[in-house]
Amino acid sequence: MTSPAIQDDAGQLVVPCMINGKPVIQPSQASFPVVSGRTQETLHYGQTSTVEIAVKAVESADATFKVYKKTLVDERRQLLLRAADIFEKRSDEAMHRQMAETSCEEPWARFNVIATVRAVREAAHAARAALTGDLPPSTSGVPLLVQKEPVGPVLMIVPWNGALVLGARGIASALAAGCTVVFKASELCPWTHSFLIETFLEAGFPAGSVNFIMSDRTTAAEVTEAVIAHPALRKIEFIGSAPVGRAIGVTAAKHLKPIIMELGDQSPAIVLEDANLAKAATLIATGAQMLHGQVCFGTERVIVHSSIKDKFCSLLADAFRNNPVSGSAISVAFASKAQQVVDDAVKRGAKIIYGDNKLVGASVGPTILTDVDPESLMSKNEAFAPTLFVVAVDSDEEAITEANNREGGLSASIFTSNQERGLRIASELEFGQVQLNQSTLNADALGPLAGWKGSGWGSHAGRYGIELFLQHRAIFLFPSEGANPH
Repeated sequence: MTSPAIQDDAGQLVVPCMINGKPVIQPSQASFPVVSGRTQETLHYGQTSTVEIAVKAVESADATFKVYKKTLVDERRQLLLRAADIFEKRSDEAMHRQMAETSCEEPWARFNVIATVRAVREAAHAARAALTGDLPPSTSGVPLLVQKEPVGPVLMIVPWNGALVLGARGIASALAAGCTVVFKASELCPWTHSFLIETFLEAGFPAGSVNFIMSDRTTAAEVTEAVIAHPALRKIEFIGSAPVGRAIGVTAAKHLKPIIMELGDQSPAIVLEDANLAKAATLIATGAQMLHGQVCFGTERVIVHSSIKDKFCSLLADAFRNNPVSGSAISVAFASKAQQVVDDAVKRGAKIIYGDNKLVGASVGPTILTDVDPESLMSKNEAFAPTLFVVAVDSDEEAITEANNREGGLSASIFTSNQERGLRIASELEFGQVQLNQSTLNADALGPLAGWKGSGWGSHAGRYGIELFLQHRAIFLFPSEGANPH
């Protein structure tokens, strides 16, 4: 399929909301354009959910949950494995959708498909262990059964940059736990996100187990709150920017709904003087430029020992030059904002040692900077672009302090030939993932994948991801006759 097959009443190709397995086609007034960042052409249209449609999505998930939660774990496992097989079989279509809507290159789209298949299969394999209860001793002496039960219908909001893997990972974890899902697609890639729903339903999951809504920017807050406020909605998973995460967190708190978050970061790479510098430069360049730098795990800071700074900066510039940035930003607005971040740093005294920060269409040139003012936008905020800046330090302790001196804590890298030294530093870093001699982009389908500090909370992937959607029930088995133990 090269484009959506459904039309609205104006004859426009649209990606509609989907409730209980059926498309909900609205009048053309609800349609909004999905624009290619690469070409600036309108590809097709999404359709903004109304509050009424959002409520129906929760009601469908709730009605299905009452039955689906009773399915055998092995049945859920088989359905997940079937979904993974379908993802694999339809990988070319999945890649086409993601490349069209997000302007990513083929390697990133292919990585997303491979990671998606792996994430869904790992959720299937981990389901039985994650759902196994306990029989712990009790202080009263009576048998105590601890059951693990699904929390209920959940809301998932995931971004466009890891559209397939982030969405599939969350949905698979929730379904493995026995939950049902209201999936709110990104307005930037609704066709890509609809592929997830199509695949899970094709695998045989009940029609109301995964419901699909979306909204444009003007109605996003209203639609999201309608879902969160519904009494049947029991938990939220949000992956995206910190500002939006804060807003959704406030709404969740208002309605006393627990929320899982994975937010952004300014991921650092620490390069020690005993590292393989050529390897480090190549991996850091990849970490900074992948998907035009629009990855929450992307490398944005390089913390290098002062004795090798000049040499390493030269190698890093060569690595950027030999591994040019791929794709473009998701939109001209994203690219323009990234350019402004670099311009602000230069105005405050930063030096560009590689690149020109030129904006061409929706693509901004890759850039390496030094001497970045701590008060600049680049130093304080996630750039979300193929740029990074270098900071020199004189000791491991200074490197640790510099790495930890930001709000986020998602992923960090350490490059060293001394594993013991690397492990000691890793143990002091305030990050959910630390990679030794690997890019900050690295993640594993077995998990745990967690943000620390301002990068969120909750461990994703594998059994850790399934456990996010479970709650415990304690059952005490007191005898029906005779004196109760104390």
